[in-house]
Amino acid sequence: MASSNVASLVRELTATGIPFKTPVDHDWATYSSTYNLRLPVTPAAVVVPSTVEHISNAVNFAARHGFKVQARSGGHSYASYSNGGVDGAIVIDLREIQFRTISSTEDPNCIIVGGGMRLGQLAQAIDQRTGWRRALPHGTCAGVGVGGHFTHGGYGFFSRAWGLAMDRIAKILVVLANGELVLADENQNHDLFYAMRGAADSFGIAVAFYLNTVPTPESVIHWDFKVSDATKSVASAVRAFQHIQTFVHNNSIVDRKLGINVSLTSNHFALGGTYLGSRDNLIQRIIPALLEGIPEFPTIEVKQVDWPTSLKLLNEGRDLDTPEDYSDHSNFFAKSVTIPEPGFTTEQLTDFFTYLLDQGSRAPVSYFILVDLYGGADSQINVKDQSFSAFAHRDALWVAQLYGYVDNDQVFPPEGLDFINGLANAMTARLPRHGAYSNYTDASLSREEANNLYYGEKIHEKLKELKRVLDPKNVFANPQSIEG
Repeated sequence: MASSNVASLVRELTATGIPFKTPVDHDWATYSSTYNLRLPVTPAAVVVPSTVEHISNAVNFAARHGFKVQARSGGHSYASYSNGGVDGAIVIDLREIQFRTISSTEDPNCIIVGGGMRLGQLAQAIDQRTGWRRALPHGTCAGVGVGGHFTHGGYGFFSRAWGLAMDRIAKILVVLANGELVLADENQNHDLFYAMRGAADSFGIAVAFYLNTVPTPESVIHWDFKVSDATKSVASAVRAFQHIQTFVHNNSIVDRKLGINVSLTSNHFALGGTYLGSRDNLIQRIIPALLEGIPEFPTIEVKQVDWPTSLKLLNEGRDLDTPEDYSDHSNFFAKSVTIPEPGFTTEQLTDFFTYLLDQGSRAPVSYFILVDLYGGADSQINVKDQSFSAFAHRDALWVAQLYGYVDNDQVFPPEGLDFINGLANAMTARLPRHGAYSNYTDASLSREEANNLYYGEKIHEKLKELKRVLDPKNVFANPQSIEG
């Protein structure tokens, strides 16, 4: 973008009193650095609005001068899309307190949450307002912003019981590409409501969410155990995973109260999760059934805790509060795979574990693989379908995250990219159908690949039609956004 365009935009922002940052500011690095250090992206300017009017005017000014616009809530985009995804975008940063508040509605179970709030702040705000009597399903990292997380799915350990974070959205207050502020729900601006739940980065800026909360559970049981003997051979790893996959479909034992995560490396095979039922039922019925196909008898750790302690445990034991100058960073490359019901075949698992046990033992980078249970018996994620929102994966059994990383001061090697891509290829080579989860954004995908994997053909075509109506000038854009 020409410097004259930047200068003209800066003059308009200054004249109208809209706060912003540019590279000449001493604290520019605080506002412009990316979460993923492997993918540095420099905006032309970062607008830091304190009112909705600031957002509306900034979007109009940016569009007038030919800039692309992206919102930043928590700034945790894996692909640096909260910085625009490419140099020269205008970022609308919702960090100011006006966009990190929570308020009540006439419905005592519905709250209004600012689009710049982080997940840890959200949990604490609900605590202050309800005394830990209400809750929401969402991810585990306290520093993640609600804006991107809720609008692109929002999986957490309690999602099988309460749905995705997205599923708790009753209304969204949105700034459109023309600067107009509108309320979108099932009854008004329904097409926008559909698009914002799955593809918000292409359609608008979520200023606030109306969220339907659920009653806080009396307690949460955390459980985990390692079965690393399963990685002694491909055959034993395949048998162990097949048993788990059969187990999660057993509706005489498994219901929505059970959350499961499988953690893998070449010499590590662990299961963990949460349970919202009784400790006796978990120990006497669920765990014995889960262990039937496990090649060794592991040491099982079971903790029964209250809701706030559970949230802290899921945040790796760290406090939920995030400081005003929160600036977490990582240096990584990640891919995701959504695996539809009924899950993997023996041949598919054999391909994957053959690669993992061979190549993973000499990986050029540190890595982990997390396989989260979305489907299975009684899943409340999958009671919805593709007509509900622009989130496509309502028939997923598993969603896998393949994550390679190095120290923040190192250069991520090309061999690390090859290794993670190899893991994904080994997992998907024989899958007749699979997708990817857009909250684990993979910058290596082309726009066409990303749109196909994130949305599938049916939803993608619908989003393209809506884009032509709602953002015909393609103001809200990044390298993988929807184009009309």
